[in-house]
Amino acid sequence: MHRDTYLKMSLDQLLGACTLKGFQGSGPGGQHRNKTNTGVQLTLREYNLEIKSSEGRSAKENKVHALHRMQMALALKVRETPQEPEMPFPGSNGHIQTSNPLFPLFVAHVFDRMAQKNGDTKEAAKAFGLSPSALVKILRQSKPCAEKLQSSRNHNSGNQPQDS
Repeated sequence: MHRDTYLKMSLDQLLGACTLKGFQGSGPGGQHRNKTNTGVQLTLREYNLEIKSSEGRSAKENKVHALHRMQMALALKVRETPQEPEMPFPGSNGHIQTSNPLFPLFVAHVFDRMAQKNGDTKEAAKAFGLSPSALVKILRQSKPCAEKLQSSRNHNSGNQPQDS
């Protein structure tokens, strides 16, 4: 199945496509957390992705966190050849919230375009009718996206991050 198919699925459908395993979470939450399997591990074998979540006090809450992380992992780690025509920009007036269900799919397409152009944001921005600065601002709303953007820029400019 193509990455985009997974990204277009509802959270329930994506959960059905993943292998789900529970585990005992650690950290805050006291007795409840220590006695129950509230931690969740999702595995999507096709792309060798494994996501864990245990910060919530309930397995249901952790499932939702893990599913959102799985969507972002697919968007950030799996590259495909950009399709023509490109999907329309799912936001409005040059803005999109990270809570928008189409945000991971949009991010995936942006990074596909950037990978095709050696990390250049100009072509990706143009494909969605955005300015490069507006695109960068959108990507920086999400910490994983901002990190991926920075690492692609470092990789493509030949610079390696310096240890401090």
